[in-house]
Amino acid sequence: MGNKLFATALVATVSLLGVSTVTFASSSLPSQGTVAFTPSNGVTPPYNPNHPNHPVGPVDPKQPEPGTAGPLSLDFASNFDFGTHKIQNADASYAAKAQKVTDGGAQQEVPDYVQVTDDRGTHAGWSLRVAQNGQFKSDDAKRAKVLTGATVTLNGSHAIGRMMTPAPQTRDETLPPAGDQTVVMNATKGEGAGTWLMPWGADDILKSENQVLANNQPTTVLTDPDVILNVPGSTPREAVAYTTTLTWTLNNVPM
Repeated sequence: MGNKLFATALVATVSLLGVSTVTFASSSLPSQGTVAFTPSNGVTPPYNPNHPNHPVGPVDPKQPEPGTAGPLSLDFASNFDFGTHKIQNADASYAAKAQKVTDGGAQQEVPDYVQVTDDRGTHAGWSLRVAQNGQFKSDDAKRAKVLTGATVTLNGSHAIGRMMTPAPQTRDETLPPAGDQTVVMNATKGEGAGTWLMPWGADDILKSENQVLANNQPTTVLTDPDVILNVPGSTPREAVAYTTTLTWTLNNVPM
């Protein structure tokens, strides 16, 4: 009799607790996240055209000019070294040496290239021009002081970006030696934001070539066959070095 009374009392207690459960209404509260950006005024380092997320240190015995600072900057432009060759009385084309860089402490050779960064945040576009400041000349030459008729041709240009934004347009050109500016890369409105590299050619076309050193000893160098110096066979040459300069100009509006 005592056991039956205990069981009944237990069931009654559980039933009573179930009836007393309270239900609360749900509620919500909005909050806000904010971020803002300003144009960057720093200097962007050169990057590897084969691995555009890898910053590199260009290796050049002539010490390449440092990049410009600012939200729209010209970060790097290769020097074109067309090597040392034996004199020949025939039309000749000479490929520029590939660009040497250090990437992660290791030295490698990549296509010659130029690099532009647009961190203005306006997506207004820009244009890059290059001018050859006169014909190849030599003050050391006695008679043939100018490589008359010589031209520099830039082929195989293409844009490699570090951001998922519309790419600028590139142009293959033969540079007029008289100093006229030539557009080689152009970003119309909405194009060219972020960092863009323009190599001439690609890593898989770099070519090993036999040349000579200044002391006439043979050597082997890696060249970029899309950066070419053409010299007519009718142009006299002397056993000296001929040079010219190039000026790269970045404009804040497209052409």
